[in-house]
Amino acid sequence: MRKREKDRLLEIMDTLSDGIEEIRRLIENAQEEEALPLLADCQEAAIAIGNAIEQAEGTGTRAVGLLEELCELIYRCDSAVSLDERESRADICGRIESKYAEAREELIHGIKGKKLAVFLPYKVSMWDSLESVWRASAEDADWISVVMPIPYFDKRPDGTLGEMHYEGGDFPSDVPVAEWQQFSLEKEHPDLIFIHNPYDQYNYVTTVHPFFYASRIKQYTEKLVYIPYFIHQNDMVEDTYCVLPGVIYADTVVLQSEKVREQYIGYFEEALPELVQKQGKRAVEDKFQAWGSPKLDALCGEEKGEELPDDWKEMLGEGGRKVIFFNTHLSRLMKENSEGFFKKMEWVFRVFEKREDAVLLWRPHPLSLDTAKSMNPEAVEPYLELVERYKEQRIGIYDDSGDLHRAVNLADAYYGDRSSVTELFRQQRKPIMIMDCEVLEE
Repeated sequence: MRKREKDRLLEIMDTLSDGIEEIRRLIENAQEEEALPLLADCQEAAIAIGNAIEQAEGTGTRAVGLLEELCELIYRCDSAVSLDERESRADICGRIESKYAEAREELIHGIKGKKLAVFLPYKVSMWDSLESVWRASAEDADWISVVMPIPYFDKRPDGTLGEMHYEGGDFPSDVPVAEWQQFSLEKEHPDLIFIHNPYDQYNYVTTVHPFFYASRIKQYTEKLVYIPYFIHQNDMVEDTYCVLPGVIYADTVVLQSEKVREQYIGYFEEALPELVQKQGKRAVEDKFQAWGSPKLDALCGEEKGEELPDDWKEMLGEGGRKVIFFNTHLSRLMKENSEGFFKKMEWVFRVFEKREDAVLLWRPHPLSLDTAKSMNPEAVEPYLELVERYKEQRIGIYDDSGDLHRAVNLADAYYGDRSSVTELFRQQRKPIMIMDCEVLEE
């Protein structure tokens, strides 16, 4: 049973107690007729409480049994009043009070009031930014944990909404998901809502469904928690990340380190002095918490060589080949960068085609194609041709799955654009080389 539902039932029980006390007073003052409607009201209240418990906990609970006994005593008292059996009324009232106290005690201690946490990922490839928190809450007997993937839209060059995507069917089999159209945040009013997308309408490439903007869902929860889907490289933060809607509307922002937390607080206070004054400096500081990143928790995932696709195993051969994780950022497909990017990609492909001792594992940013469609449509066809040639010519492993950490754990080194992924390699003390698109020499 939800804790808020249990609290509601206890409030009804308190009202029921007031009614029982009034019934005793009326009977003691020989005002039996005035007690009759109160007896009926008390019986209806006890039945309603019992029905609510059965709906949440199923049949056969001790609390419902006690409430049924309470209803029977109230009925007997009602009958005694109607039949003018004066000698039994006081005794029945005493038994009603005793049974009520027993039922209330059972509701308090026999029915666990659980809190509800709802997780709202939108891309399965970013699920690692919430997964360890979800697993901890799912194992906690005091919590009900719901994962509800939400849809997102491509954005057209003019900023309007394009095609809608939904990745709820792509989540790991051990993660039960709720359908976003069937689960009502407004009705359920979770105690906690977790998000990893901070942009609301301010992302130029994609946007989560507008219903799930932080500015809107804040009203449907006791506490909105934002955990970034990325990691700040070397604990350094750009100021723009600190004043996005997800940060502003969240009650708690979970950050990877104390150094990052201090920067968020500084930038937030500098950019939004009126809001800081309204909420109070202490409240703003408490909003930001250095509790670590779930993305780093996920580093202890699959062991190297396990659960790999067959085509990956074929590329790796019998062992001995080093795996180079190749990461390309979506910014490379913006108009001002794309020409140099395509030249560099051709160069990288030529280099690794010749290598017998190493295999390239190309994992482009999951929004690369969406970025090209939105911000540089002329790059879409060349990019798709590049991907297709990479696959057909088996230049290396191509990974567009939702499992980032499988590739990170498999790789021996990192090569590519600056990205939060580099922090995962740094944490594992693996070599990192940043790509320079100006270098094209063999």
